[in-house]
Amino acid sequence: MSEERRPVGRSVLFIGHAAEPNDVANSVLSRFGFQPAELVQSLATAVTRLREKHFDLVVLSLEGLGPVELTLVEREIRQSSSLIIGTASASHPDLLLSALRAGIHEFVAAPIEAKSFGVAVDRLVRRMSSPTALAGTTIAIYSAKGGLGTTTIAVNLAAAIAKSQPAKRVALADYVVVGGDVRVMLDLKPAYDIGDLVMKVDRIDGDLLYSLLSQGPSGVWTLPSSDKPEVLDLIDANAAATIISQLRGYFGYVVVDTEHYLSERTLAALDAADRIVLVTQLSVTALRSTQRSLQLFERLGYAREKVSVIVNRTDADSALSVRDAESVLGRPILWRLPNDFSDCSEATTKGVPVLEFAPDSPLSRSFLNLAAKLVGTGTETGTPDMMAAVTATGPAPASPNGNGHDNSSSNGNSADANSRIGRMFRLGRR
Repeated sequence: MSEERRPVGRSVLFIGHAAEPNDVANSVLSRFGFQPAELVQSLATAVTRLREKHFDLVVLSLEGLGPVELTLVEREIRQSSSLIIGTASASHPDLLLSALRAGIHEFVAAPIEAKSFGVAVDRLVRRMSSPTALAGTTIAIYSAKGGLGTTTIAVNLAAAIAKSQPAKRVALADYVVVGGDVRVMLDLKPAYDIGDLVMKVDRIDGDLLYSLLSQGPSGVWTLPSSDKPEVLDLIDANAAATIISQLRGYFGYVVVDTEHYLSERTLAALDAADRIVLVTQLSVTALRSTQRSLQLFERLGYAREKVSVIVNRTDADSALSVRDAESVLGRPILWRLPNDFSDCSEATTKGVPVLEFAPDSPLSRSFLNLAAKLVGTGTETGTPDMMAAVTATGPAPASPNGNGHDNSSSNGNSADANSRIGRMFRLGRR
């Protein structure tokens, strides 16, 4: 653990039975450079003590706290201490939301277990050690057509970046704000979700955002979608942009899974993104949708280099080739991901990214290489062809240009094929 994450002499205050067993809590805290905790027996005594001395961390019990006590926490303890952890034997949603609104930054189940308490303290220490904005990179995953695997790509790309960039934190935001599949794919049971930000949209800050995030597999911090339909109307473009701005201040990389239509929040996400990953497949309907999206992005004034097209689920039996796709879209395909339905399905069932379920599979290696290409790490393993060209039914044609796709003709009648494709997509017409 770095010296930055192990500051010396930080003070902590336990209130009543909140941190029991105290020896477990103190042992965890010592790893992060905290002094042995001072203990007081009541909330009122804690308020008096905090007026006398500053404490970097306060651990209090949420059990039995009513509106009066929560107001006291917000007005006195929150103002007097840097960070607050609340504990309770049961994580009732109403109690957690009230605690969040009172300014309590983390929740840990009581009695305290070393692992969960350590995760909460780690989050807080990272925040204390990062007073300045990181201006992290935002990557938005988009397709105007559903069913192309954008969520799978968002989840696995975030995991791949986290694996290849261990020194930088990665956030994954589900901007399919109601009923998004990120939480399903990662088997998350979050205490909070993006809907919990709605009532404080004018007061969103890093502390609030960080408290809402769930730690998913591969070290990715996730802002999941909501189950409440009214959230669709409450999270507008301003809120969507503010959330991304705050995430960028605390994370080196932010991956955003967007909706399949250009709502206000989707446009806000695309506008805020440093790179847009536009997902397509080698089918007529998918390429027509991608073609329209590119034309729209051009009208929106997006720089050409901001948008990268990748082909998902490539298969040797596809009727169209990557060369066909490039001809239709008028730009190169950055990457192609192999079709691996079996591993994707099993990974989703287990609630983990493909990179964790089948780390040595061609698809996992392809995600790692795509991540390296997008974030410029220069850590690609092998050639992109080796990673991207293998499909579930066998290898795709060779790729002389080394860009993860082939530029060769699909057959000897390429002129006839190109003519047919041209007519199908009305190439050259606007």
